[in-house]
Amino acid sequence: MSYLIALSVLVLLVGLYFIFRKFITKHETVFAKIFSLSLAGLLFVWYFASTKNELQGVVGLNGGEFSSGFIVVITSISIWFFFISNVAVSMYPYFNKDILKNYCRWFAPIGALLAFICLPNIIYAYTGGNEYNLCSIVLEINVAVLLAYSVYIFIKSGCFKATKREVIEFFCALPIILIVAIPPFLPRALFGDAISGNVKGFSLNHRLYLYLAFIFLIGLYLILRKKDRSYCRMALLFISLVTLISYCYDYDFSRFITPTRWPLHLCNTAMFIVPICLLFRWEKLFYFTFFINVLGAFFAMLMPNSNDADLFTYASVVRFWINHICALAMPVLIVLLRVYDRPKLRQFIYSMVGFLVYFVFVLIMNAWFTNFDSGVDFFFINSDFIAEKLGKWAEDLREITATLYVGGLPMVFYPVYQLLFFLVYVLLGLVMWFLYTWLFGAQDVYDELSARNKKIKLDAAALCVKYGKHRVGECVMKDSVNKLVINNVYKSYGSNKFYSVEDVSMTVNSGEIFGFLGPNGAGKSTIIKCIVGIQPASKGCIEINGYDIARQPVEAKSQFGFVPDHYALYEKLTGREYINYIADLYNVDHKDREERLNKLLDDLSMRNSIDNQIRTYSHGMKQKIAIMSALIHNPKLWILDEPLTGLDPTSIYQVKECMKEHAKKGNIVFFSSHIIDIVEKLCDRIMIIKKGKIKAEVTLKELKDRGETLEQFYLKIINSKDEQNSAVEKDNSADEVIEDKWFTKKPKTKRRGAK
Repeated sequence: MSYLIALSVLVLLVGLYFIFRKFITKHETVFAKIFSLSLAGLLFVWYFASTKNELQGVVGLNGGEFSSGFIVVITSISIWFFFISNVAVSMYPYFNKDILKNYCRWFAPIGALLAFICLPNIIYAYTGGNEYNLCSIVLEINVAVLLAYSVYIFIKSGCFKATKREVIEFFCALPIILIVAIPPFLPRALFGDAISGNVKGFSLNHRLYLYLAFIFLIGLYLILRKKDRSYCRMALLFISLVTLISYCYDYDFSRFITPTRWPLHLCNTAMFIVPICLLFRWEKLFYFTFFINVLGAFFAMLMPNSNDADLFTYASVVRFWINHICALAMPVLIVLLRVYDRPKLRQFIYSMVGFLVYFVFVLIMNAWFTNFDSGVDFFFINSDFIAEKLGKWAEDLREITATLYVGGLPMVFYPVYQLLFFLVYVLLGLVMWFLYTWLFGAQDVYDELSARNKKIKLDAAALCVKYGKHRVGECVMKDSVNKLVINNVYKSYGSNKFYSVEDVSMTVNSGEIFGFLGPNGAGKSTIIKCIVGIQPASKGCIEINGYDIARQPVEAKSQFGFVPDHYALYEKLTGREYINYIADLYNVDHKDREERLNKLLDDLSMRNSIDNQIRTYSHGMKQKIAIMSALIHNPKLWILDEPLTGLDPTSIYQVKECMKEHAKKGNIVFFSSHIIDIVEKLCDRIMIIKKGKIKAEVTLKELKDRGETLEQFYLKIINSKDEQNSAVEKDNSADEVIEDKWFTKKPKTKRRGAK
């Protein structure tokens, strides 16, 4: 009989298709959505119309009510695949994604055909063999419709036509889909109670489930993080629907019409709220589950609600953890993957108001329905389940009661305990807000680093192609060898639309001591940070001895030594240990480092204190250690940002001599300072920056030939008005004149109107 109904429906659908083929093809999208909704409706009706599942009683392939273990296996697998296929095909018209199309054309026909073959066994499992009740008839129709539509998708989509990437993506995602969609009864039916046991009290089994929750969260995030928002919504909706089916394996219509059996526990509501929010984009409802359900799921996972672990059959354990892993992970994933925007304070307040409404509702439900069922305990606020875990003080609070009589029936409340329960939960919700803030900050850092690494790899690949090399380190810009070249560099911070430095270009040649001058906030440190790679330039490029700092960061950074204006040293190390540490980073040969270190110790008078801890050094000695560590690898470019601040005259002289000697070897010294006199005596060429723009570049010889001191030239440049500012001032003056004329004419107009 089961095959007769299914075959009849199948033949009818095929016949109707060939009769109305042109009409169906013309309105394909409409018919696709009709079939999608039909499949979802059929699944809903027969699934909740069934009152039992015979497979729940099967333990370890013993057959149970079935004839053999093989029948158990094939029936379980057919149900498993049927659910996955039904959900995938139901979603097919709404998401234009290759992976969903491939599951509908490759996996769904297999699932539908397997369900068709095992139809009598599936009917037996869900109805006890009654082929004439509502559940059986609707199930048969469901199987026939799924088989017909999945085969249609298979043929329409080109059968097995696919790219290599699509095939790989399909088979990589298949194990994940099978795992998340596993029916709760299946592990026990296949493996028995061999892997059951204590799943609470942080036992091994309990810890394994906790680890699984976070593996699920992190793993799905890593898999989906590079996908677009629509793809992530599709994937999370699919997971939420198949896990909802698994969670509802023992639900039927009677549960929904019996208030005492409603799924009003917080974590139970999450199983229904998440797919609803993904389907209909109910923002306020989503943020309720984001702040409230996640917190509830976390505590429920720490304290599984069972007085005795032996009361857990394996199916109920699986169902419990399917519920709570999804309640914990899915809302967080929805925000991390940008399906919903990150919550603001307004959404947090909405969620707390929603929680208040929910809390009052379940208080009333608990108090009223306890008169009819003593086991009613929604959210565990009607029993001492939570109180006994907190201690005697909490149980004592429950002794304070208030009773309200309605229609002669008592409604018992525990006002102090329940109010404290609510307030603590709200406080924990506030803690969740701060945890989410930290999590989003960590995600931003991770995303920024990933984007930067991706850009570096792409730039390196482009560079290798350009120069015909296999490794990026082999690509050298010959025009910038033995030079520091900065071309049209712009830099803005964050989302700021204004540039801190704008269109900066310069070339510093080997053997030069180059002075970089400007007032505070002019952009000197910003330029230096871009040169050394601390901050990436927003536009333009910087090349150091033939290497691009953005595209060849490792090679470029090996070419310079940097002495920052605010150094940070490992002060528990000795001076020698710190310098050796830096030398190791640059792979400096031990013989070379000893020769350079001995010379630097003599040049900077540090031999007597080099083996003392850095924290015992004076400011000047720490500055010298920073200078020595910058020179230990004999860099082509030596960058110093305000290096002479706070040094005594002797130390200043020693540092100046080091700079001269380094330049004489054919190296570059890039020197930023506010001490004009030292710059004038030391530098070959200077550049002045003001308000992020280069205002002047001159050699000291040119100034000397003009009979002008560097101080005079610097003050003239810094104090001169910009042409742009002058133009703006002229425009403002013109506006003021126009406004004055307008104000003078206005009274005359009024007087004429009065007349």
